[in-house]
Amino acid sequence: MQRIRDLRGLSLLARRLISALLLASLCTGAQAALSITGTRFIYPANAPGVTVRVGNSGEQPILLQAWLDRGDTHADPSRLAVPFVLSPPLSRLEPHQRSALMVRYTGELLPGDRESVFWINFLEVPPLTSTDSNVLRLAYRMRMKLLYRPAGLAGKADEAIRQVTWRLDKAPGADGQVALQATSQAPYYISIPQLELGSGAQSIRWQGIVLEPLGTTRIALPAAKGAAAQATVVHYQVAIDSGETLSGSARLQD
Repeated sequence: MQRIRDLRGLSLLARRLISALLLASLCTGAQAALSITGTRFIYPANAPGVTVRVGNSGEQPILLQAWLDRGDTHADPSRLAVPFVLSPPLSRLEPHQRSALMVRYTGELLPGDRESVFWINFLEVPPLTSTDSNVLRLAYRMRMKLLYRPAGLAGKADEAIRQVTWRLDKAPGADGQVALQATSQAPYYISIPQLELGSGAQSIRWQGIVLEPLGTTRIALPAAKGAAAQATVVHYQVAIDSGETLSGSARLQD
């Protein structure tokens, strides 16, 4: 943490310029101290709760605010209605302290034939350590998926990628672009950290693709990569429940 000092004798323009440069340098060098065990969380329908383990890896105390949303990153946490209770919503973590948050399902009716997705937000705020009004503090926000999994879903979540068929839709969509279409017959959300259509210099790569259960996901092809529309295979890395990723490939359907 650095302070902005001795700016009162400068012009307004100069003060703004110096403040902007200091902010840029702080944003580049600063690092979040909050650590979270896991990359996503599964809530089985019959579970009494799910534990989310957090920690402070830094040398200063931090404040942690946590809440859930339905996917709107700009929603006001005080106005959100989700079928879960997360406690504690606000906590203080001392340096190198570890703690746990508990998520509990409130029983609201959710679809029983597929997973439902929610998001856990983690907002890390360094505490104010000075009465100086020229202290710049940086807050970090992370979001991770919480998947509610009904009992008795068909198949296995870790094998859901096998129930996806891939094809090229060469008819331009509303955005004027052709697309790769992935149709999933699985009742599970499928997270694909890396996806590649074709191979070599003409291939197209995406990151962070999510396929919804029992539906079709349309992935637009960049206009400059029209040659990849002749590809016949997709290669992927898919995340499984353990947090590991598996590699695989599939042929495009006609």
